[in-house]
Amino acid sequence: MDGSISARGKAFAAQKPTFLDVLSDLWAPKSNPDGIVNIGLAENALMHAEMESFINSNSQIDAHALTYGDGFSGSHRLKEAICHFLNSQLSPWTALCPSHLAITSGVSNAVECCAWGLAEFGDYILVGRPYFNAFKTTFGTRPGVELLEVAFAEIDPFSLAAVEQYEKAYSEAKSKGFRVKALLLCTPHNPLGRCYPRNVLREYMKFCNKNGLHLISDEIYALSVWENPRLPNAPGFTSVLSMDVKEVMDPSMVHVDFGATGLRIGCLLSQSNRLLLDAADGISLYNFPSSLADHVATSLLLDDKFTSVYIATNRYRLAESYQFATDFLKSHQISYVECNAAFFVWMNLGAAVKDRAATDKEITAKLRKEKVYIAAGTAYAAEEAGWFRMVFAHPRNVLEEGLNRMLRAIQS
Repeated sequence: MDGSISARGKAFAAQKPTFLDVLSDLWAPKSNPDGIVNIGLAENALMHAEMESFINSNSQIDAHALTYGDGFSGSHRLKEAICHFLNSQLSPWTALCPSHLAITSGVSNAVECCAWGLAEFGDYILVGRPYFNAFKTTFGTRPGVELLEVAFAEIDPFSLAAVEQYEKAYSEAKSKGFRVKALLLCTPHNPLGRCYPRNVLREYMKFCNKNGLHLISDEIYALSVWENPRLPNAPGFTSVLSMDVKEVMDPSMVHVDFGATGLRIGCLLSQSNRLLLDAADGISLYNFPSSLADHVATSLLLDDKFTSVYIATNRYRLAESYQFATDFLKSHQISYVECNAAFFVWMNLGAAVKDRAATDKEITAKLRKEKVYIAAGTAYAAEEAGWFRMVFAHPRNVLEEGLNRMLRAIQS
């Protein structure tokens, strides 16, 4: 039976995401009370009603959507809609136009296009720890590009001092003969939920310019920044698109990823590197977004009134939900890192679990026994054991159920 598929097929099978088992048995208070409460997957469920209503009211299509449309990398109308929306929301230094972008079927596809277009098999991309776990598979599984992890120890990863850690990691890698092609930043950060200040972004640009590196900025959570009274001076979001890049580095070396996960629409933005976008078009058959998703996203992004209310409401609900989740953690002496963006709480269950010697794997087993899914920090290259990423962007009843099951798990 083992000979029925290829060696690489077996390797891919071994990488099957564990959360797929979670999705097949999701908790529902009435229809599936014994199911798994999912507060670990990066989803925002706080705005589902509004989005569902909008989609159901704007799903009329014409025959053009039943064809190959305008090509494999997004319709002309969607590209124009994205430019309209992002020019308003991100205030780019140079206004975006359709020739600056390629559309994919999700942000991971957009990131993978960077891997294919900027690096060769065996090359390296610099990324700070912890980082979004899917980066490893997005860069590595098909393109064969490695991640060069940067550790910070006690240094704030969003500070100017952190740039020096990248310098050290790059120098060491270069001395070993590694080919490093780019620096990858996730801002707002997944899983830490913070934004890089403008002056720190500028230093990263200088670092990239000095060493001939591309800068890839993953900005998928750009519009999910909210007020946290406990962090009154926390930096808000700054897009690299809003900066005068040419003062610091070659603009053709700066690339941005954006998108909407649930709609399966991603976007690769590169204002001064047409060749990279042509490379993305060259593999666009494998990243072809759905015509229906294309249509819905276009309608959404052109509706200024809806998007304005939606973004404001989302920010309010995220702040409210974060407050509830962190109040719970505080009341049970579970330490966590304060944040003001995206929808993650980086918390230390290892310091709160009854058996302080428990490994991440053992804590995860306890959580699964109580049927609650929370992602272990080991998957995110955490520098210390015991840290977990919890997603708080859920309705109150889901959060309450999940947090209470989590508490039972660590107290057992």
